[in-house]
Amino acid sequence: MAVVTHLAVGKWPSRQPRGIANDLSISIESVRSVVTTFKGLFRESKKRSRDHGDPLYSLHLRYARVGDADSDEERPPLDTQDLFSLLKFVSDKSNHQSQQNSALRIAALTSAISLVVAAASLFVALHKG
Repeated sequence: MAVVTHLAVGKWPSRQPRGIANDLSISIESVRSVVTTFKGLFRESKKRSRDHGDPLYSLHLRYARVGDADSDEERPPLDTQDLFSLLKFVSDKSNHQSQQNSALRIAALTSAISLVVAAASLFVALHKG
């Protein structure tokens, strides 16, 4: 959420992971992981930063709204309605993924318990007979 918000409202529409990490006080590795994992949200520019040679990243939505997000010029932020829609989308997807992970853990636990019960039943049946 922090990276999305930063790229949505910052004065520059595209940034390198190092700059985002410094501004948000989070690790560069965390920022790189976010922008490379969620390619549906973030666009990697062909342009590289002048100071470190790192790729620049922007939000697809902001890139579509402002045009040439790869330029060095400041751009207006996403409007409030677009920002809130984007944050709601990210939040909903995160909640859905959490629910899926919970359902998978419950299914795995249920399967493990079933296997233990089946093994115990088999053990009892073999020792009775």
